[in-house]
Amino acid sequence: MFTYLFRSDFSVAISRLTLISFVALLPFMGGCGEDDNPIIDDDHDHEQEADAPIHADVDGFVLEVDEVEVYRQFQGEQTGGLTVGVGEEIEVHAVFLDATGAEAHLDEVEAVDEHGHAEVLGLGLSEYDSAIIEIHLEHEDEHDEDEHDEELGFGLEGLKAGTTEIKLQLLHGDHPDFTGALLIPVTVQ
Repeated sequence: MFTYLFRSDFSVAISRLTLISFVALLPFMGGCGEDDNPIIDDDHDHEQEADAPIHADVDGFVLEVDEVEVYRQFQGEQTGGLTVGVGEEIEVHAVFLDATGAEAHLDEVEAVDEHGHAEVLGLGLSEYDSAIIEIHLEHEDEHDEDEHDEELGFGLEGLKAGTTEIKLQLLHGDHPDFTGALLIPVTVQ
């Protein structure tokens, strides 16, 4: 039957069928898209993207009250804690640390969401007893002429005497870049 249709022997008929099938399937096969072509250079600055980290590289943090260190957590070890009086509120400032224990440069972290908006860094505080303390998150941007310094902090109000703990996270948009390995001890007197 194949020799009648293709007027040649069986192996030639199979070769022709294979070729026809391949040509028919070409439009449906995935090829290189515009994003896959290394020759096409769009207007993106790839050097800047390579230099700016997408996530904060943090290994610990320090909590300060009135510019005095009251708590430190670094590479799984902690010292200090937070203390507040009943009916009082303290302002707590968080400073994040890099792998060497120096202040991490959070202003160098860049990322944008799927809509092209810049994702900001913020604090996530959870797992505390809300009958003992109340937390007021703050987000302040201080502008100097030569630098942009983002301050991360929170207000801590003592509601009743007791102890609790706080889980701290450095949030980057809607996901954490860093989560404290240990809970922060809090005493309300």
